[in-house]
Order: sequence, then C-alpha cells, then structure tokens
Amino acid sequence: MPYPKISVIIPTVHNHTIKRALSSIATQNSSDLSAVEVFVIRDGQAPFTRQELGSYPFTLHLLGLLPGQGAAGARNVGLHFSSGQYIAFLDDDDEWLPNHLALTIPLVEKTQGIVFTDAELYHVQEGWHEPFRFEYQPSMLTKTSPVIPSTLVTTRTTFEEIGYFDTQIPAYSDWDWILRASRRGVPITRLPEITANYYFSIDSTSSRPCKMAPELRKLRSKHHLGPVPVANFAKMMTDPWFAKWRIPGP
Repeated sequence: MPYPKISVIIPTVHNHTIKRALSSIATQNSSDLSAVEVFVIRDGQAPFTRQELGSYPFTLHLLGLLPGQGAAGARNVGLHFSSGQYIAFLDDDDEWLPNHLALTIPLVEKTQGIVFTDAELYHVQEGWHEPFRFEYQPSMLTKTSPVIPSTLVTTRTTFEEIGYFDTQIPAYSDWDWILRASRRGVPITRLPEITANYYFSIDSTSSRPCKMAPELRKLRSKHHLGPVPVANFAKMMTDPWFAKWRIPGP
C-alpha cells in the first residue's frame, strides 16, 4: 500500500557513499515510493547535480550550504523545505534495510511520536560489526542516547512542538533534541528490529573527543546533567559504563 507523504533528510559530506544511501531508500518495501521526497543537503559545497546522483523512484531535492553548517544545520534546512507529514533521517554514509519504512511508519502513525530502531554497527577501519541494541527508558536520556539518527522517524507536528536541532552543539544535537522531546512528553518508542546499517569511521566528527568534549559541556549545562563520558555509538558498544543498557545477543 502507498506510504503517506514522507520526507527523508540526508545531510552529506561523503561523496563516495551518498548513492548507497539513496539506493537503500529506492529499495524500500513499498508499492509506491512516489509518496516519498528526499532532500540531500550538501554541507560546504554546491548541490549535487542529478547527473551525478542518477534517477530514483522518489522526488529528489538537491541543496547546498555554506561551509561549517554541519549535520544539525543541514537537517534544519531540510526540515524547513520539506512538506511530508512524516520525517525520517538518513546519514550519507549509512543505509536502510528494505523493511525500514514499512516497519516504522505504521508505528509512528499509531503513536504520533518518535520511533527509532536497532541497527547493525559497522566499524569501517577495524572491520568488525555487531548489533547496536540498547534498552530504552526515559531516565537514561540524562546519561546517554540510544537513538542512531539514521533510524529515527517522527511526525512533522513533533518538530513544530519541540523545535529544530540546536546548531550550537552539533555533535550532540540529536541527543539534545530527543531529550527535549522526552521532557515535553512526546511518545518515544524503540522498535526492536534492525532496520539500518550504521557505518562508524575514524573520519566521523563523533570520533574526535577534542571536538566533542566542549559540546558535551554545553549539553550538560543546557540540561543540568551530571557527569557523563564523552562517547560515540561505537564506544557505547564496548565501554563498561554503558553495559547496563546494552542488550546482549548475536
């Protein structure tokens, strides 16, 4: 059956992986991807051309940003120009499995809140991969966030209520937004299915503690949080500090 109008927002700086991300949208289990619009927002460069990216069975919008806007700024621009009833995010170096929208959209329709799923985490340089599965409970958001942005799907009205991403703390803007939503009482639901592949690289912003530490201090100050470690999703897989929330398994 056709999807309702869905806007997918992809911030990008990785030219070599963007086609993989787009292809994963094109292969979603749906009879009608014409109800999907995709925004590719290129940070610090001119927009991609259609000749560079090719054609797809959905509406494709190509935007560019001035340098230094970051993923948070790019997502905000995509939100501003999008028109979908439902909003989904996909980072340029990640990909969805074919069941992602088919599983998440009905649950978002039901809850009218935020839905996120588990993912398979691939460490590009070290060559290992494992399921990223963490229990979700609202209280854990004062310590960490288990929400990989590429698995997040929500409603447009949620952004109208909560606001956009905070560009002053780009490394933690997704955690900040989820925490704001939780404190406003927005339903947040973990769907315990792997519907995305998340690729972690040492080239990622989240792999640079020197950049993340000052932003973590801003996040802690903004939300009056206690001490928490500087971490990324890959570190959450191995650091004992996060073990109490991690769900073991194959």
